[in-house]
Formats: sequence, C-alpha cells, structure tokens
Amino acid sequence: MWSSPLAVVQALAPMQAPVGRIATAQIVMAVGITIWTLVLIGIGVTMFLLYRSIRRLIAAIEAQVQQLAPKAAPLLAAAGKVADDATEVSGAVRGAVRDVLDTVDELNHRLRALATDAEDRVRRLGAVLEVVQDEAEDVLLDAAATARGLHATAEALQRRSPRGIRQRRG
Repeated sequence: MWSSPLAVVQALAPMQAPVGRIATAQIVMAVGITIWTLVLIGIGVTMFLLYRSIRRLIAAIEAQVQQLAPKAAPLLAAAGKVADDATEVSGAVRGAVRDVLDTVDELNHRLRALATDAEDRVRRLGAVLEVVQDEAEDVLLDAAATARGLHATAEALQRRSPRGIRQRRG
C-alpha cells in the first residue's frame, strides 16, 4: 500500500507532533523516576550509616554501663541505707512531735482548768471580802457611833455639873 518510504514519512508526519510530546513526557518521567530513585538510595544510605552510628553509640554506652555497674552497686546500697536511716529518723521525729503535741494539749487543758478554778476562787474571795467589808463598815460605824455617843455623853455630863464631879474627886 505504501509505495515509497517518502510517502510513509509524509503519511506519518501528522502523527509526529503527538508522538514527540509523548516521547518528551516519557523522558521527563524517566528523569523524575531516576531522581526519586537517587533520593531514595541516598535516604537508604543515610539510614544505614545512621543505624551503624547508633549501634556503635549503644555499644559504647553499654561498655560504659558495664564499667560503672560495679562502682554503682555500693553507691546504691549506701543510698538505700541512707533512705532507711531517714525513714527511721522521720518516724522518731514524728513520734517526738506527737508526744510534744500531746503534752502541750494536756498542759493546755490543765492550765484552762487551773484558770477556771482560780477564777472561781477569786470570785468567792471577792464575795467574802465584800461581806467582810460590809461587816467592817458596820462595826466601824457602830464604833464611831458609840464613840460619838460617849463623847456627847461626856460633854453633856461635863456641862451639867462640872463642879460636882470635881468636888467628889478632891
């Protein structure tokens, strides 16, 4: 059907532009896939190197822990003993504080009872002193009245017969 190669090329010419675009798209896709492949290979290599570094670091840390473990055991034992001693001291201090608080409460109750008793006694003493004062005032008023009466009587007797009393004496 095709008679010459030129005829074939002329017949295929209208298809050449879309084929060129497809070829360009395939080249772009190939370059993109190559770039992604290289990026993934780079990430893989980086991860591998990071993994090896982490393994070396872990091995070094384990070696340090192995060296420090015998030295840490006495420190941990001493820390445990200190914690036990602190617990004992804390318990003793709590007990002592509890005893002091109990003593303070007991003394507080006693002082309040003594204060109440003293207040009652002072009130009773005040009542007794009030009665004694009333009685003393009555006695002093009676004594003053008696003295005044005696004085008035003596004056009255002296006025009535001052010569008669003098004559009998003499």
